[in-house]
Amino acid sequence: MAALERRFVARNEPGLPNAVHHDEFARRLGFRAGLVPGADLYGFMAELSAQALGRRWQEAGALSARFNSPVYDGEEVGVCASQRPDGLALELVNPDGLVCATGAAVAVAEGGQPDREQYPVMELPSRPGPPAFVQGQALGTLQVQLPSQDLAWAPRLGNQILMANADLPPWMHVESRVRHLGLPGDAEAVSVRGTVAGTWERRGHRFVELDLLILGSDDRPLAQLRHVAIVELAQLRRGP
Repeated sequence: MAALERRFVARNEPGLPNAVHHDEFARRLGFRAGLVPGADLYGFMAELSAQALGRRWQEAGALSARFNSPVYDGEEVGVCASQRPDGLALELVNPDGLVCATGAAVAVAEGGQPDREQYPVMELPSRPGPPAFVQGQALGTLQVQLPSQDLAWAPRLGNQILMANADLPPWMHVESRVRHLGLPGDAEAVSVRGTVAGTWERRGHRFVELDLLILGSDDRPLAQLRHVAIVELAQLRRGP
């Protein structure tokens, strides 16, 4: 397979609740403009993965994506998918030629069915508190209806369960590793269960990694993912 390349214009939708996507606030943190959500960048990579690997990838494949540098609202980015022995290597490049995100995809992921006992059903907090996550903590279960069959539906749900379990200050999604287990139906009701896989601090930022399982309306597994975010930015801990 020859390398696939596509270009996308990265846009922030109006009214995003996370202030890092707003120009004025992002500039206070030292960025040029509002940052485009990582889930949108994941979606660009997913489009090439689906094109190269087909429907089988959407049903049983995997995609990991890490967001290393910001992509700004209105930038045209290039995404390249090149073949490697076990699947695809992916890069997302900004107009200056900087690699802002890297990823890898396989048509059929390894591993058996997840152990549902590791993903207990818990009530969501009625009043989420600050992001005081601890390793092994069970998250409140999120129940939502998928608005559309977006190829980035799994990391978007990862963001939603994170925000439903904590009252977050401005934060950043930095990585998602998704294993597909089935295709959701249009506007299907889904549930997201999970636990905190780990927490750590680096360069003044506080990170959390979630271990999540997404189930369809008939309780069939749809995806398993690891979702990583900076839940306390170093700039805000120091004071902008």
